[in-house]
Amino acid sequence: MVVTRSDVQVRDCAGGKYVELLFNKVLPFNLQDARQATWEHFRGSEKHMGNGRLYQKTVKDVNVFDTILEEFTTEMHSNCARVDANMKQVIRRYMEFDRDVITIVRNVSPAEVKHKMLTSLRYQVRCYIVTKRSSISTPEREVCQLQCCSLISFEEETVTQLGPDAIRTLSNFLIDSLAAKMQAHQDCIENALIDHALHVH
Repeated sequence: MVVTRSDVQVRDCAGGKYVELLFNKVLPFNLQDARQATWEHFRGSEKHMGNGRLYQKTVKDVNVFDTILEEFTTEMHSNCARVDANMKQVIRRYMEFDRDVITIVRNVSPAEVKHKMLTSLRYQVRCYIVTKRSSISTPEREVCQLQCCSLISFEEETVTQLGPDAIRTLSNFLIDSLAAKMQAHQDCIENALIDHALHVH
């Protein structure tokens, strides 16, 4: 049986430590509708909604239908903490026969430094969003899975300047913020699928 769940792990790699967030959600919709709803969400403006405000955004046209380049300034918050951040990201879609894979590579730096600890805060987030047919599908009813994996890694300069205690605090902030964002993504995609199903029927 496939369960809907989430998980957070801290892992070691050659370049140091990184944080891994995993989300898995079973959706009672067919694969074609789910993969289209997921791509529409991540290529549109709705992905910026929830968990903070978007102050400004620039989209660069690369003349490739499955690639988006964006630069934007956004607010991130977790509990009572908040930070404004400059983000540059590349979003790409890979279409395969039995699944869609969307990758997001995002480089983040502080936009407005209100706390000394944030002066050298620079990190990268790599997200992988997979939409595929679920193993619990039957010939009578197709079910799909939305799987999200996000990896957070700090630049070496940030780790050196801040030290382990500050990095731990910032990691917790980013985990909370990104987890809320991923939940918002899932909710938006599921709502879009429900709306589509209601209009079709």
